Amino acid sequence: MSTTRPDAPHGADRPTADSRAVVERELTRLLRRARASSARIAADVHPDLDAAAYAVLVAIVDLAAASTAGVHAALLAEAVGLHKSTMSRNLAQLEQLGLIERVTDPADARARLLRLTPLGEESVERSRRGRRERLAAQLDDWSDADLRRLGTLLGRLNDSIS
Repeated sequence: MSTTRPDAPHGADRPTADSRAVVERELTRLLRRARASSARIAADVHPDLDAAAYAVLVAIVDLAAASTAGVHAALLAEAVGLHKSTMSRNLAQLEQLGLIERVTDPADARARLLRLTPLGEESVERSRRGRRERLAAQLDDWSDADLRRLGTLLGRLNDSIS
């Protein structure tokens, strides 16, 4: 028996426990594979970079898009959901590898901001380029319509879980 939601198009089915289980199972598979590939992607940036520090590095890149001066560590910790001590270890590794630097905040000389070094920028871009190329090869047999539909649905999922 199928029931429709009042806000759904005519004939649209309500999600069932089975359909939710399929989505949960496939998301679990996707996330497990994403975690496994994170180490490989981190190694593309720097051979000594671990996956956790790579996630912090990418968050710096994403947050820095809004500010060319850099990113406050507190904002970064909030964005990635890490405890201050864990964040500190990741930042120390990124600094030691020459991927980020701490600079004086132009708005407050007492504060420090984080930003990528030229090596960090080049390494992240090289890694992203490689990731895009691998994904393009993996999805080469997908139709453009399927890719657009997947992109739309993933965007909707991200909006729902954020």
